[in-house]
Amino acid sequence: MANDCRSRAQGILLGLACGDALGRPVEFQGPDRIKETHGRVTDMLAHGTYGQPAGTVTDDTEMALSITRSLAEHGTFEPEDIAARFVDWKQSGPFDIGIPPSSALQRIDNSESWDEAGHREWEARAWKATTLATIA
Repeated sequence: MANDCRSRAQGILLGLACGDALGRPVEFQGPDRIKETHGRVTDMLAHGTYGQPAGTVTDDTEMALSITRSLAEHGTFEPEDIAARFVDWKQSGPFDIGIPPSSALQRIDNSESWDEAGHREWEARAWKATTLATIA
C-alpha cells in the first residue's frame, strides 16, 4: 500500500512538472495567440515566456516541490518549515516568482510570521483590487 501511495504521489508531481513545463513558454498568452504562433502545443518549447530552455518549470512546480519535501521529511504539514523553504528558494534567485508570493516571502524574511505575512499580503492585494475596480 505504501508503494502504491508513493507511486501515485510521484505521478502527481511528474504530471505537475510536465504540464507546467509544457505551458511555461506560452504563459500569459491567450488561446488565439498560442494557436496562431504554435498551433497545438504538444512538445516542450524553448524560450517563450521567461526565455528559458525547453522543459523548464516555473515557480508553481518549485513551490509544490518545497511543500512535498517538507511533508516527506516531517510526515505532517509544518507551515513554518514550508515558509522557510519558500524563503530559501526565493533567495536562490528564481527566474519566475509572482508578485504576491514574492512580497509575502519578503515579509517572512523580514521576521513576520508566515500566517501574519500571508494575511497582510492578502489584505494589501484585496484593497488594491477593490480600489482599482472602483476607479475603473
